[in-house]
Amino acid sequence: MKFLKLGAILLAAPLLWSWHAGSLKAQSETELKEMQKKATNYYDILYPNETLKDWFTNNVGLEKGAGPWQNVYKPVPLQMYWFPVRHYVKPDGIYYDQLLERYKPTDCVKCHEEVTPGFVRDWEESTHAKPRKNPRFAEKTQQIEKLIGREIKEVTCSDCHGKDHKELHMPTPQTCGECHPKETTEFMSEAERGRPNHIDGLAANVIPPWYPEMFRRGYPAAQFGCDLCHATDRCNICHSRHKFSAAEGRRPEACMSCHMGFDHPDAESYGESKMGYIYHMEGEHWDWEKPLAEIVPGKDYRTPTCQFCHMDQGNGKFAHNPVTKGVWRMGTVPPKGVDYKSSLKDYPYGINLPPMNYTLDIYSPENKKRSEQWVAVCSKCHSPRFARLYRENLDNFMFEMWTLQDRAQCILDDLAANDEFDVPIKNRDIFPLGDVLADALGPGLLGDAVYNAFKTTGGKVPVIGPILGLYGLFMTGKNNPSEIENTYANMWFGDKAHAYKGAAHGQQDIMWWYGSAKVYQAINNLESQAIALKRGKKVDEMLAAKGRKSIAGMIGSILGVVAVLMVGAAIWKKRRDTHCQQ
Repeated sequence: MKFLKLGAILLAAPLLWSWHAGSLKAQSETELKEMQKKATNYYDILYPNETLKDWFTNNVGLEKGAGPWQNVYKPVPLQMYWFPVRHYVKPDGIYYDQLLERYKPTDCVKCHEEVTPGFVRDWEESTHAKPRKNPRFAEKTQQIEKLIGREIKEVTCSDCHGKDHKELHMPTPQTCGECHPKETTEFMSEAERGRPNHIDGLAANVIPPWYPEMFRRGYPAAQFGCDLCHATDRCNICHSRHKFSAAEGRRPEACMSCHMGFDHPDAESYGESKMGYIYHMEGEHWDWEKPLAEIVPGKDYRTPTCQFCHMDQGNGKFAHNPVTKGVWRMGTVPPKGVDYKSSLKDYPYGINLPPMNYTLDIYSPENKKRSEQWVAVCSKCHSPRFARLYRENLDNFMFEMWTLQDRAQCILDDLAANDEFDVPIKNRDIFPLGDVLADALGPGLLGDAVYNAFKTTGGKVPVIGPILGLYGLFMTGKNNPSEIENTYANMWFGDKAHAYKGAAHGQQDIMWWYGSAKVYQAINNLESQAIALKRGKKVDEMLAAKGRKSIAGMIGSILGVVAVLMVGAAIWKKRRDTHCQQ
């Protein structure tokens, strides 16, 4: 009887497991269908009302811009590639027509072997061209076939660009989302975290007033760097065309072409750190085909990568969302916990315009959870005690940086209050779009104080520090900004960023010589420049006062001489008249 029971159990177990596995698989397919529905409605979900659609997703070609200032500027032609859903223009012209005469619509590869052979080679080496090149991708391809309801022998040009050559389009995330819904919806979830994120790249590019102001002043092509770096709401920012390699997207270089330089020196700080050097020396031997969730630290990767740290969601889960653990938000928003002496204590000054409408509390329950997630990530390679101490030191260091920024802000506040800038604010060009900001946004978004300042001065206001004070680095107006304002902008947005990123990524020289030391030097320069400006204003006032006395003396002397001459003339005339009568 015992053997019969055991046999029954052994027989039933596989059947029960098969039923359970089938249930899980069915649930997974259902979830994927829901994700696919969401992914293929990418822009409708991210921009849910007609105003936002009109600002960012409705295609207008090159007739007008994007965002609230869309009628102030027209985009440069390259923007059709950076922001295709908004600005793409279908190709036309004699050359294109000649190609269509020589090649059939099904001859994509043959035509492009002549026109863009590099594209063809990348595609030929891609998983799109060989969707069953190994067991892992064969299983993934089978899953996608069930999802879209057809067999996939290869993913060709027409699958991404369309079949009608008169209606070709650039693929967007919702195009990719038909087959890759999980990755696309994970990417979409960045928007839930708020800016900065990749999803809002276009919005963050065109909403700041200095962007359209550059167009008004005749410098549209100069914004190439802004446009290309902010074209981040697309899959090919990490998975380069037309290879779209997952392995390529897992390597640090996929992030470094944007995350480098003045305000976010991630490439420099990670690349020059001990972690970065280990990667440079050994990374060629690592298995980049293996998904991040299967990576064993110290075995598969001897040191972490950007993706391994930033895409970790906790509990062994990795996702196409590197912003969920962000606490300091690029270090540009004043945090609570600093005893501010400057106008930073009033931030955000009543402004209700995202992303400026909040103060940062790094010890909120949500941010404490994110900090713990970072400790868990670092503890995969380091001891938990070291990871926690490092995290705490980073937070303490950032508070020190903000204390110094408060000191610098005090210097600029004092100069502004006493009108000691050289050149005075009233003699400058306006703040970017300063002539239209008040009426366009109103007190509800700008706050009463900022609204009234713009309204009463015609837009000639000093805006210093986070975040609108950033305009100093992008403005070509006459005498706006002045030298001391640029010194401050470079300090808080560039030097402090180097200090922050160097500390976060373990690169001591970036943190110190290119960061903290530069901040300290800038503070000293600001104080020296402020003394010179104050002295200059006093000298100007003294000269003006002395000039007035000198002029008054000259006028008095002239009037005295005139009076003497008039009296003398009168006496002479009287004597002459008396002599004539005799």
